[in-house]
Amino acid sequence: MLEMLNPFNMLETISGYLNMGGPVVVALLASTFLMWMLISERVLYFNFVAGKLIQDKQNLWAQRSDRKSWEAHAYRERLISEARIENERFLAAIRSLIMITPLLGLLGTVTGMIEVFQVITDTGSSNARLMASGISRATIPTMTGLAVSLTGVFAINYLDRKHDKIITGLGQSLEAEGGLGYGSKGRLTTSEQEAAEVNITPLLDIVFILLIFFIVTATFLDEEGIAIASPEENPPEEITRPPPSLVLAVRNDGFVAVDGGRLIDPRSVKPTVEAFKAQNPRGVVLLSAAPDAAVETTVLVLDQSRLAGVDPAVTIQGQE
Repeated sequence: MLEMLNPFNMLETISGYLNMGGPVVVALLASTFLMWMLISERVLYFNFVAGKLIQDKQNLWAQRSDRKSWEAHAYRERLISEARIENERFLAAIRSLIMITPLLGLLGTVTGMIEVFQVITDTGSSNARLMASGISRATIPTMTGLAVSLTGVFAINYLDRKHDKIITGLGQSLEAEGGLGYGSKGRLTTSEQEAAEVNITPLLDIVFILLIFFIVTATFLDEEGIAIASPEENPPEEITRPPPSLVLAVRNDGFVAVDGGRLIDPRSVKPTVEAFKAQNPRGVVLLSAAPDAAVETTVLVLDQSRLAGVDPAVTIQGQE
């Protein structure tokens, strides 16, 4: 606790608080500083200045000998109105700042939620670690706005009570004789009681905070399925047509017959297969060996085909 009183630790704590809360917290602190400056000024006024002002009004009224005519009652009303105007100075501004602080907190909540949604959009999941910055920017301004507004409500209630007490006492002290429909001690100017207003800003803050916690605790499932491709009714001709083939027949005399026609040396099988594959990428190579063909020749043809990048299908011809 004593470490918090250290100016360096205090500055570091405030800086971290501002970084976590974002720019909305800076605006909240500025409005809070202005609000409490006005509240402090009004407290000093009611405790040290208002009494002298009321005494001056009472002295002015005591100097009058006429307290029955219409002019006397109008003068009495003027004295009370002047005191009321002086008492109510800055009270409207304080009420406005008290109303603004929860709205600024709500603004911070919305901006923090936008950052949370951006994380979900970028990552596709509700990773609490990645959303921590957005959550802090949504909750800290809300907490700050509500705390400032709560303290301001207590302060404005205190100032309103002091104001009503002073004006009521002044009206009772300025005694006037009845006449022309005026009462002897009645106040000529009465402040109408303000209608009660329902502020739903804290409720909206709570709703947004609950939405954030729902997003954090929710689990997004990315289900992967197997895509099934149904056969086409009218497939293209190249799919239904059998692929071209190259038949390499190994003879017993040591030569290789290409498609039952020209004869080539087994060592020339590689360029022949490469030329065939260049013209027919989908083509297949068949290796057919005669029953009495040399095994060495068949293996050589198989190796030459594999060097060309083709693994041919091998068949052995049966004896008749």
